[in-house]
Amino acid sequence: MRSVWLLLTTSLFSVQLQAQVVNTFGDWMPVNLETDTTVIYLADYFEKPTMVTGVEAPPRMQARLDPLKQQVTIVPGQDIPPLSVLTFHTGEQEWSLVLRRSKKEEVSFIFNPGGVAYLDVSLAGDMNSWNPDATPFEYHNGQWQTRLWLNPGRYQYQIVADTSWMLDPNNPVQVPNGIGGINSLLVVGDTSFAGRPYFYLDKTEDNKIVIGSENRNALDPVFVLINNHLIPFSEGTSLSFVMPEEMAGQPEGSIRVFGYNEVNEGNDMMIPVSFGKVVEDAALINRHDFHKAIVYFLLVDRFYNGDKTNDAPVDDPRVDPKANYMGGDLAGVQQKLQDGYFTNMGFNTLWLSPVMQNPHVAYQEYPEPHRWFSGYHGYWPISLSQVDDRFGTNTQYKALIDSLHKENMNIVFDYIANHVHAEHPLWTEHPDWFTPLELPDGRKNLRLWDEQRLSTWFEPYMPSLDHSQPQVAEASADSAMWWLRNYDIDGFRHDATKHIETEFWRLLTEKIHQESLRPGGYPVYQIGETFGSRELIGSYLGSGLLNAQFDFNLFFDARNILAEDEGSFRDLSLSLHLSFDYYGYHHLMGNITGNHDLARFISYAGGALSLSEDDKAAGWERAIEVQDPRGYKKLELLHVFNMTIPGIPIVYYGDEIGMPGAGDPDNRRMMRFEGLTQPEQHVKLTVRQLAKMRASHMALLYGDFHELYVDDQVWVYARTYLDDQVIVCLNKGYNAATVDLELPAYLNGFIGSGKQDGQNQQQEQQNQQQGESTEGGMSILGNTLQISVPPYGYQILFSH
Repeated sequence: MRSVWLLLTTSLFSVQLQAQVVNTFGDWMPVNLETDTTVIYLADYFEKPTMVTGVEAPPRMQARLDPLKQQVTIVPGQDIPPLSVLTFHTGEQEWSLVLRRSKKEEVSFIFNPGGVAYLDVSLAGDMNSWNPDATPFEYHNGQWQTRLWLNPGRYQYQIVADTSWMLDPNNPVQVPNGIGGINSLLVVGDTSFAGRPYFYLDKTEDNKIVIGSENRNALDPVFVLINNHLIPFSEGTSLSFVMPEEMAGQPEGSIRVFGYNEVNEGNDMMIPVSFGKVVEDAALINRHDFHKAIVYFLLVDRFYNGDKTNDAPVDDPRVDPKANYMGGDLAGVQQKLQDGYFTNMGFNTLWLSPVMQNPHVAYQEYPEPHRWFSGYHGYWPISLSQVDDRFGTNTQYKALIDSLHKENMNIVFDYIANHVHAEHPLWTEHPDWFTPLELPDGRKNLRLWDEQRLSTWFEPYMPSLDHSQPQVAEASADSAMWWLRNYDIDGFRHDATKHIETEFWRLLTEKIHQESLRPGGYPVYQIGETFGSRELIGSYLGSGLLNAQFDFNLFFDARNILAEDEGSFRDLSLSLHLSFDYYGYHHLMGNITGNHDLARFISYAGGALSLSEDDKAAGWERAIEVQDPRGYKKLELLHVFNMTIPGIPIVYYGDEIGMPGAGDPDNRRMMRFEGLTQPEQHVKLTVRQLAKMRASHMALLYGDFHELYVDDQVWVYARTYLDDQVIVCLNKGYNAATVDLELPAYLNGFIGSGKQDGQNQQQEQQNQQQGESTEGGMSILGNTLQISVPPYGYQILFSH
């Protein structure tokens, strides 16, 4: 006999097989296969990898288990399906890991120099993080050529010939680059996403679960998993299965569904369960489930001054006040927590900028114009265990975390593994632990973000740790674990993720997994910061790596399209679906409104900044304020978008009121709580109601996403979870818009309701709260929805 159970946290599944217990870590993320060989590390999935006694490869693939290295090597054959399952054996027990076929296609680039003699030609674009050194051309028969394997998508690029950047003369397709210039555009593969199967949670009947679908037939393959085990289901266009009896005793678990048709794979599903029942009430999702997180990111020094006795700006006339300490501290965060600011706004997770000790003197930036700065931001650590004395004490930090937990809130710790400041003792005691500043060719290894991605320094006084050395990686990971064990933090934000080898993140995640096995252990969320392609960002994600990263590509597209009238929702729709393709439909990626490294969204939307100018220089040269009041409406659209799509919404402090700012440090002004203008108050009200709306609707936490309509100016999509159904309509145009839609059958909460403005009290209240009811309208007759949306406005419709 054998019994199956789920432990108290979603981070650990256990199965007892006679005398042995097999512990696995959470819901396994699908593995994206390489075109040739893929290595799977057993420690990413199993507490004790030695318990894996065998593996079973899917059809047309080879899988080899290496017990000594504790890894599995997979080699795909020809014509493998979009999705398949690798089976692990631990004694008699089987575990299932979903594999995704590589979508990459080989693309040839040919550059005809037109008789001009060049010494070097290369490619720079979205496909290589705009690093020309990554993709050199070779000269053959009068032409320069290269080949790349690329995923489906749209890639902007330019040709670099002897340091001169130019458009591709062989490609007539060109697009604006969003910063005032033009790039060549390459479209790879099918980017329409049409015809794929769509799965949705239809209904539950006692212990029976029914999954509805569109664009599929009964023969199209589907995989249903509960806690990493395949389970049987009935065949048909609708899928039904019975909850396993052993789940009745388990407080938490999840169902996941994957499937594909002749076109491609469809949306994946994730359905939380508790004690053998599908969770239908969002209030039952606890704070350790980060699908419910609504994150507020604040710079400690720039938020609120709660203790003036620790004010100590750097005494150096070369430091401009905007680059010096302004007095914000942990006492100020604690006071705003006690005042109810965060809970009233609906934020349930705080991400604080680094709190570790920074220098007491100023340092000069390396690039021109060589300005002087203090370490007010917290990213120059001279200690990895001491709280900065201008922010408070370690005791105060622990008290703040305890207070947050009492309010049912999470804390995300901003950890810096990439570098330390030169004043840190490590630099003098272990100089061999760091990467070299001098390159072999005589250049300084400074700010070579892509060329020297794993070794470059940010500044001459910020030595980068060499995590390829085991002793360095161990020490760095143990430092992070010290904060986890002593301060009960709920997650990490990892600075400069792409500048550290993935092996380090695997080591740290393994330590976090082992910590979760201890009594009282809990899942720890990890989100990284990587500027680069989706492929690069995704390479740091996985069951043994990070949970998420910030989706900068989606943010940049949203910023350019929502802030500028010329942008098209068709492009933003494509961008969102590309993120689904890379990260899944139920990912935990961070959907940001902005951050401390980027000029404020409203500065573009409000006409104070141009995408074609140097945003940092603008902040030093002139006052940046909101010039066009329509910018506030555009900012509200960004908030609506982030709060209603899959992923975790992250609000940068000040974006809840539309605080302007150019580039760093102008985007880090002191937070304002008083004297808000009417438009600022309206943005704040909108954010508060959106956050509380998201937290109370399962459709917005775990609902399946489906696009209903898109054109250049209007976008309509739905999120569905059983009877909780939400339709979102966005209008970015300067004219009102009316759309008539034929609703699909699965939106049965709307079809046939005959709802009109004023007939649905809840809807009218929602609209009134959002300030839209006097400008927009909706009516439903049969399965036809007519929805009207004001200029730069939105409508959010609820089935119940």
